[in-house]
Amino acid sequence: MTNHWTKYMIGMAALLVTPQIGAQTDHCKDTLEHRRLRSAMWGTCQQDNPSVVYAACWAYQAHAIEDKDNEAYYDSWTCGIMFNLDRMNIRDAYHIANTMKDDLVRRKSEAAEEQFLAPKMLGHIYNACGNIPGAVEELKKAIELIKGTKYERDGLSFLYLAMAHIQLNNDTKETLKWLEEDLKELERHKDQKEYWRGMADALAMKAIVKFKQKDYKGFLEYYRQSEEADKQNKNQVGDLFLPYARIYKTLLDGNTQKALSDVAKQANMKERYLLRCDIYRYIGDNEKAFMTQRELMHKRDSITGVMIAENIQKQEDEMVLLRQGQKTSRVMNIVLVIAMVMALMLIIGLAMTIYGKRRYQDMLVKKNRELKSAYKQVAAADEMKTEFIRSVSHEIRTPLNIINGFTQVLTDEGSEFEPSERKGIADTITINTRHITSLVNKMLALANEHTKDLLKDVEATDALDICRKAIAAMPPVDASRVKIELDDQTGNHNKILSTNSDSLLQMLGNILENSCKFTEQGYIRLTLKKDDDFFHFTIEDTGCGIPENKISTIFDRFVKVDQFREGLGLGLAYCHETVEKLGGSLTLDKTSEKGTTFTLSLPIKLKTTE
Repeated sequence: MTNHWTKYMIGMAALLVTPQIGAQTDHCKDTLEHRRLRSAMWGTCQQDNPSVVYAACWAYQAHAIEDKDNEAYYDSWTCGIMFNLDRMNIRDAYHIANTMKDDLVRRKSEAAEEQFLAPKMLGHIYNACGNIPGAVEELKKAIELIKGTKYERDGLSFLYLAMAHIQLNNDTKETLKWLEEDLKELERHKDQKEYWRGMADALAMKAIVKFKQKDYKGFLEYYRQSEEADKQNKNQVGDLFLPYARIYKTLLDGNTQKALSDVAKQANMKERYLLRCDIYRYIGDNEKAFMTQRELMHKRDSITGVMIAENIQKQEDEMVLLRQGQKTSRVMNIVLVIAMVMALMLIIGLAMTIYGKRRYQDMLVKKNRELKSAYKQVAAADEMKTEFIRSVSHEIRTPLNIINGFTQVLTDEGSEFEPSERKGIADTITINTRHITSLVNKMLALANEHTKDLLKDVEATDALDICRKAIAAMPPVDASRVKIELDDQTGNHNKILSTNSDSLLQMLGNILENSCKFTEQGYIRLTLKKDDDFFHFTIEDTGCGIPENKISTIFDRFVKVDQFREGLGLGLAYCHETVEKLGGSLTLDKTSEKGTTFTLSLPIKLKTTE
């Protein structure tokens, strides 16, 4: 059965083969038929049947093509995208947005001023998926593209508001910064028709920020200002954030059930999840808040998985096409070589001269280079595919193969082993099992680092005891070549700090594991120091050091100093992100061919917000 998105694409294709919009209009055709079709199109978004929505979009788009109206033409695309976003049908919204993007690229000369629409819609889609950096990047592109166009006057302030919304549940400072930009832009164009609606939404979002900061007095003040602005708003359809602020106001008034009932009436599914989560937190029902957040994350993860699988398939298809093209080129090269060789042989047979023989040899060398070049191109294409798969599977597959092999040896009925041999095999299986467990733990730790509130598990922690545990948990090294040292420079001073002990142990373990991996001779030293405000954990080794071209990215995810060493490149990234959440820092003090030194610093008394 053809899915709804496919039906939409078929309809778009049918419209695209009609005569294209010739000239870009300064304003949409505000005729009676235009208003009727537009109202009908957006009105269908109040129900849940995609076919009804797409049919209305097709009708409005056909009318726009007939009127040569770019603004209305792309408004029909936007309607289909927003309908799916409200219901978290991210896959369909993403496909429609990319098809619209291709259309904008194809019609760049006729739709020069509408180019901002593609990054704008992709920004909304990434935000719905939880990809905040991607959403910010796309909306910043949209902001730059809209400037200087006819849409800047009415549309720039909305993009600022969208930037503020993206950060609302992550960084309220960024939200307030973009809200200030929004308010400045609104003040520049007080005579625009959407001024009071924009003011009402901006002030409503400020009120929501205050609620999330538990500044309820500030919330009430901005809510009052938002309602006053809304009274001046002549367009009572399309408020974005004032309805949400009203729900928070109902909650503050003590009517929790009505607030939850109002949430259920909101069109946007993601916002319904977030609003319910805030309500449950406010009334102290953390279990329901957690379950609501988990439901949203599960929905986002399932959507992201589907999109990743589709992108992988698309890359595979592109690789197949590339290989087919290279195969055809190789055949043509062979045909060309054969033809040239035959021509040269004919010349040699006719001339029978030294000059003819040398020319033949020169041509053979040249064609041989061409064949080598073609082979390198094919090999490079194979390597691209192989490297993609290897980067995902190699680190776990290798130890699994070792475990599988030795397990088969142990279970072979005809095999007999000395106790020392059996112990050696068991030790090898154990080491590789630990390696797999370590890799999985690192990936889980890095994934949980974004969702777990580390400050909730802060406790009094013995710094020296953690150091001892970290050294005890280190991977085995050749004691005859590498010396492990623990240097306590705190003297008789108190060794207790307030922090998340599990996270501290994990961070020290990651850095020490890297030292073991790259230190073949010399020492690995863990030094504990203390000043008035911080404990400092310094890990120094005599390993191979970090290449200069890797220093600037050493704390990024999946960055490895040596691509041929085991590991996923997650350890230092986890340490860097976690230590900042715990109020500390991780620095690379020095690195050279003689070794590397990292210092991890944590506050003695961690300030936590109640």
